Amino acid sequence: MLVTEKYKEKGCCELKKTKKIIVLVLAFAMILSLAACSKKPIDYKDFKDIMEDEFDFEVTKMSADKGVDKSYYAMDEDYEYTVTYTLFDDEEDAEEQIEDMIDEIEKDIKKDRFDGDFKKSGSGSYKKLVANGEDEDGNDIYIVVIRSKDMIITAMTDSTKKSDIKQIDDIIKKLGY
Repeated sequence: MLVTEKYKEKGCCELKKTKKIIVLVLAFAMILSLAACSKKPIDYKDFKDIMEDEFDFEVTKMSADKGVDKSYYAMDEDYEYTVTYTLFDDEEDAEEQIEDMIDEIEKDIKKDRFDGDFKKSGSGSYKKLVANGEDEDGNDIYIVVIRSKDMIITAMTDSTKKSDIKQIDDIIKKLGY
C-alpha cells in the first residue's frame, strides 16, 4: 500500500511540474507574438536611404497635410512601383487614417468596385493591409499598407504579376515589415 501511495505522489508531482512547464511555454509564446506585433516605425532617413540605395528609387518630399509631420513618396524610373512614407503628428491620426483606408476598401468590395483578396492583420499600434485584385475599371492593383504607431507606409503596383508582387513584398521586407 505504501509503495502505491509513493507512486501516486510522485506521478502527481510530475504532472504538476509538466503543467507548470506548459504554462511557462505558452506564456513565453504569447510574449513573443505580442513583440512581433509591435514593430517600431522606420525613421524617414532610413526609408529614404533604403529606397534610394537598395531599389534605386527617386524619393521626393511631399507637402504635409494637417496632422502629418513628414511625408515622402518614392518611385522607380519606370513608374511601376510607388511607395509612400507618412509620419503623423500622433498615433491617433495614423490609426484614424488606416481605419479610413480599411473602410474604403471594404465599401469598394461591397459595391463591387474591387474584386480580389483583402487581408488585414496586426493589432494595437501595428496593422498590415494587403489588397490584391482588380478595380471597377479593370485595372490590376497590388497594395500593402503598414501602420506602426504614428507612421504609415504604402507600397503599390498596378500589376498582379508574381514578379511585381514579389518586388513590393521585397520592398516591405527591406523596410523591416
